[in-house]
Amino acid sequence: MKPLFILGATASGKTGAALEAALRRGGEIVGADSVQIYRGLVIGSAAPSEAEMALVPHHLIGTEELGNEINAGIYIKKAKAAISDIIGRGRLPIVVGGTNFYVDALLNGLSPVPEIDAGVKAAVDAKCSGRETSELFEELVRTDPVWAGQISSCNDRQRILRGLEVFAATGLRLSDWNKMERTGGLGLPCALVGIDIEREKLYERINLRASQMVENGVVDEVRRVRSLGFSSQNCKALRSIGYIETEMYLNGEIPDTAALVEEIARNTRHLAKRQLTWLRGMKGVVWAKHEEIQTVIDDIYREADYDEIH
Repeated sequence: MKPLFILGATASGKTGAALEAALRRGGEIVGADSVQIYRGLVIGSAAPSEAEMALVPHHLIGTEELGNEINAGIYIKKAKAAISDIIGRGRLPIVVGGTNFYVDALLNGLSPVPEIDAGVKAAVDAKCSGRETSELFEELVRTDPVWAGQISSCNDRQRILRGLEVFAATGLRLSDWNKMERTGGLGLPCALVGIDIEREKLYERINLRASQMVENGVVDEVRRVRSLGFSSQNCKALRSIGYIETEMYLNGEIPDTAALVEEIARNTRHLAKRQLTWLRGMKGVVWAKHEEIQTVIDDIYREADYDEIH
């Protein structure tokens, strides 16, 4: 049975669509989100609720401790194992994409960039510490202009540092590594269904989600995580939208919760715009409105069942 991928921008309704598809078709959900994979990051990551997770089995959501750094390579191995297990039990794996890089890596594999030596990473971090992100982006433009051009925001410090680290460690630009043959992908035919939602409606959903995130206790969630010794300085997941703004609020850099809601909503809208641009460039995605998604999925698997029989 070929895995189903449900794709869409943040707040587009992927969780609900995946749950309905799983209930209708005997499926199990496999997360593809670099933040939801961690235990304890629920409110700020908009992870499925306990009630939603009780409806059908979920995999790779809330399964990892914050101290475990999960990257795309580790994620692929875990996701492939989960998908193989689900198929082996005669059920449908439904991958819900929240992190497009994870989705792409799972579908197509990764370029053969070697693991970066911890000493090199520490040296680059030390060199970059205290420097403005805009300054680091300018350095990346000089070092690897192709990779710099592929970064959707010049404020994406994580991807900027990645480019600088790879060059420092290997002497090759990350964009050159990315031209090499990719390996390690799922290697199975998959069904890709994207949620087609009007931008105005999506932005309304994003604004509502930001408000609910603060009302539901994201500030207390970040306080609890900080009490365990984690912050954006030592935990990559806490640099994601929702968490980084809340940390700024707790540090006094955002004056009140109303401003916190607006900052989360604004940054999420920008993220959604970048996600939609990326997703629209993917090949093989069948786009459907919310009310059409289950019909589209039924049609895809009806044809698949016919092909298997014949």
